[in-house]
Amino acid sequence: MKTDKIKRAVTVYVPGNLCNLRCGYCYVSECLKNGHEERAEFCYPVEHMIKAFRPERIGGLAYFTVIGGGETLLPKEVVPFVHGLLHYGHVVEVVTNNTLNNRIDELLDTDPDELGRLIVKCSLHWNELKRLNKIDDYFENMRKVLAAGASSYPFMVMSEEYMKDLNEICEVCIREIGALPQCTPCVIAETREEFLQGGEARTNPPCTPEFIRKVDETLHSKLFDESVRFLDIDPQKIFCYAGQWAFGVEMDSGTLLKCHNVRTKINFFENIEEPVVCEPVGCECGIASCSLQYPLFGMGLIPEIKNVPTYTEMICDRAGLFTDEVKALMDVKIPDVEQEMTPEERVLFLMNRIQEKNKRINNLLVVYQRQKELLEMYKHEIPKEQKLVEEILAKIDGGKVGYEDLSCISYEHFIALYQVCNTMENGLGIYCGILAKIYEGLFHTHDYDDAGLSYNAHEDGLLAGIKNVPITVIIAEISLSESVKKYLQTKDNEKMAELMQKQICGLLGGRG
Repeated sequence: MKTDKIKRAVTVYVPGNLCNLRCGYCYVSECLKNGHEERAEFCYPVEHMIKAFRPERIGGLAYFTVIGGGETLLPKEVVPFVHGLLHYGHVVEVVTNNTLNNRIDELLDTDPDELGRLIVKCSLHWNELKRLNKIDDYFENMRKVLAAGASSYPFMVMSEEYMKDLNEICEVCIREIGALPQCTPCVIAETREEFLQGGEARTNPPCTPEFIRKVDETLHSKLFDESVRFLDIDPQKIFCYAGQWAFGVEMDSGTLLKCHNVRTKINFFENIEEPVVCEPVGCECGIASCSLQYPLFGMGLIPEIKNVPTYTEMICDRAGLFTDEVKALMDVKIPDVEQEMTPEERVLFLMNRIQEKNKRINNLLVVYQRQKELLEMYKHEIPKEQKLVEEILAKIDGGKVGYEDLSCISYEHFIALYQVCNTMENGLGIYCGILAKIYEGLFHTHDYDDAGLSYNAHEDGLLAGIKNVPITVIIAEISLSESVKKYLQTKDNEKMAELMQKQICGLLGGRG
């Protein structure tokens, strides 16, 4: 049996949220108000992802938590991925609702010598198991895992909905596997974003002394006691080595996370021949509570919090559920095998982080000031454009469009019209329709042959400022075009507007 010490804790996030259960306290279906419909998509082959987690690359043997947004074992890639991690000598804990019989069989179909490092954490969703008649499958699969030489244990989130059935749940667990379930409080938030923004951690039911006493007397879970203890610890007031001694990886994108809500710009699945180097979170974690991160604080990622039991001491106290190999490997504190920062080094690290933040803040202030200036420019410019467009619309809305109505409309109006329409959905169609209506009205209501108007006659005005030239003068130059007549007759607004625009631009451009 190997007794090498675990030096890293890694959380692997399986993409997608497909699930065969619908638990009332689930973050995916309740807090996020989404259905379980997103299938898993992996950007890298399984063999490539496995190779990226070689012990020599990540800093040694690791304890892995493999967990999905839905049921972890649904994607077919998960089982061979777990087998690959076991082959490297890692300890792998798979979080599953333990009801997918075929997937459990596939998971156990590997080298028996490697199964001693596999942990199947069986989330006990009692109400859903009863509704779907899956209680027998749940416990039969757990017995199957244990018989194969792996570790397994039932785990509950102490939600309000389970309190009335707690005695029945315990009786069934004792009868089926001879052990009580482990549990943690049910930490709640209205949204996932709220939970990750920090602040006070809330539970349902609240962790009153009466509630804690009842759970202790019924379940005797040291894990629960430690999780309640960590509810009162503010993650921003402690120094955490997550990021340096532990990290997470999103299997769809490859993004490396220092902890669940502290992202980095590192793609873990790129440059996999190079070692992974990442700084610790320090005091920059924004999560509401570390209460649910028992593998991390159990492995000593927050050394300043004393008298925290190891993973083995918290979890492996249920007789017959854990292998001796798992107990030996997980009875560890990473600070015992890795060097902590000195107090002076921690202060220097935090000071450097403050300086980096100040630089980012200053850069953001520069961007903000520029945006403010642009906004002021926008406020001054846009109303004028809107006013010009409103003047055009006032002339063509309702009633017949005629020469007198439009003689005060200048080319500047059409510049504004084009700019406004260019920002709108189907703006080209709107622009062409307005142009067509104007050209048609002018062509049918005014005889340009006898008007005595000439575009050339206004050349001086053009040089002084072409924007003020009336559109009726420009029409005088081009209205008798055969193409214009054809498009007017066929009602091809888009073609006619396109032609008008080209002719106008040609006339104006030809005069510099």
